[in-house]
Amino acid sequence: MSREVVFWLIGKTIGLLCRAGGWFIPMYGAGRLEKWNIAEYEDAARLARDCGRSDMIDCLLAMAEVEWEHERFFREQIAGHWMLRILPLWDAPRPKESIRAQYARG
Repeated sequence: MSREVVFWLIGKTIGLLCRAGGWFIPMYGAGRLEKWNIAEYEDAARLARDCGRSDMIDCLLAMAEVEWEHERFFREQIAGHWMLRILPLWDAPRPKESIRAQYARG
């Protein structure tokens, strides 16, 4: 199946969910995605360190911190929404300060 078809299907599915769940569904989905992105940037920083690209670490950790802020925004937007009885709220990320903590130790 071509990428265009896959992404068309994803877009249509998201569109239908938005019609059913209003603003909650895109906010919920974006918040979950941002939570995953935090870990992805942290993993990328570790890989940069491991392969000797220490020049990339600060930028990658900064992006993880930005994603942390985004996750917090979306979490705050959906807090208390009735649909959280159907879709459970994801676990909150570790404190923002912990993103850089392992690099501060050396």
